[in-house]
Amino acid sequence: MYLSGSKWNARKKRRRTHPGRVILLLGAIGMLLYVERVVVPTVPPLFIPTPTATLSPALFAQEAQGLFQAGKLEQAEDAYRRAIAVEPEEPAYYIELARIQVFAGDYEGAEQNARNALLIQPESPRAHAVLAWALDFQGKFVDAEQEIERALELDPNSAMSRAYYAEILIDGGEYEAALAAAQKAIELDPNLLESHRALGYVWELTSNYEEAVHEYETAIRIHPNLWILYVSLGNMHLAQGDGPTAIETYLQASQLAPTNPDPLVWIAQAYARDGEYGKASQYAENAVQLDPTDPYLHGNLGRMYYKNNQFEDAIRELGLAIRGSAPEEQPRVQGLALKPEDPKIVEYYYTYGLALAKGGACPEAIPIFEMILLGVPADETAVANSTEGLVLCGQIEPTPTPRP
Repeated sequence: MYLSGSKWNARKKRRRTHPGRVILLLGAIGMLLYVERVVVPTVPPLFIPTPTATLSPALFAQEAQGLFQAGKLEQAEDAYRRAIAVEPEEPAYYIELARIQVFAGDYEGAEQNARNALLIQPESPRAHAVLAWALDFQGKFVDAEQEIERALELDPNSAMSRAYYAEILIDGGEYEAALAAAQKAIELDPNLLESHRALGYVWELTSNYEEAVHEYETAIRIHPNLWILYVSLGNMHLAQGDGPTAIETYLQASQLAPTNPDPLVWIAQAYARDGEYGKASQYAENAVQLDPTDPYLHGNLGRMYYKNNQFEDAIRELGLAIRGSAPEEQPRVQGLALKPEDPKIVEYYYTYGLALAKGGACPEAIPIFEMILLGVPADETAVANSTEGLVLCGQIEPTPTPRP
């Protein structure tokens, strides 16, 4: 039974189907099937992170080499660390990282990475060689010699090993053997940076400064963006008494390494050598600003202030170098203990004592002079300055000048 007038009447008249609508409907169904089977599988699911493609460690290593050649040592180190993170079992990355760290002055880090390479490849001559080089810079001469001899046993024709061997030999006072090793390195590879650097270093330590200049300049032509080479070259100009050229060369080093205080320290030294202590103090101040936590930089600045008769400023800076900063002070400076084997520290101590004495603080100066006389009795310069300080403070009588 059907209700009269109801909209639910099942006996409504059916409309005639239009052919065009059927075609459109079939087309829409086909499109839906295409999207479902072809497009959807290629689209990442929503809210799921897209996987990142793993970069090749070789690309990082290539980037690191380019950065090293550009003189950007810190960035080159970072690039090798990224290569190691991707492929930690490749010894070459550790070796090259260690080599760059030596040039950057991070000798302990270089030693560690060279040893990491040897853990992976114990018979790597290059790893033994770089390890020897890093040990030499730390004054571990016996260990360095053992490592370089092992490197040469494994590969006697390595120019790099010969170059490092030359540096180790000259540091040990074996001048003729060092010269022969450096010359052999150049014979094996005349285009290797380390070969010319090593020969320059041998000439430097034997006071053959003109020859050293030639080798350092050759090394710079091979690698024109390595700041430490300019420092070495500047040192040779300074040794020859050419302060202006030395300063110009140090400035080039500073431009290549603007965050490194070492070139500024050498510029200060060059000005001080010519008696321009005001300019020397300015560059020493700039060095401290780059690394205010380094006690050596404070000591160097204190020396420049002292030579410029700025005793109050000298006392402040040398006091930071020797005693360090108070625990609540920032930046934190760790004081330097007196070490007879470190002439820089010894000089900071007696200069500090003299600054105190001339600044009217003899009660503080006298214990420093006594410490030096007791702790560094073989250092004639330190003893003479400490004796002078005790005379200034009235602790001892001045030695009468003998009459002719």
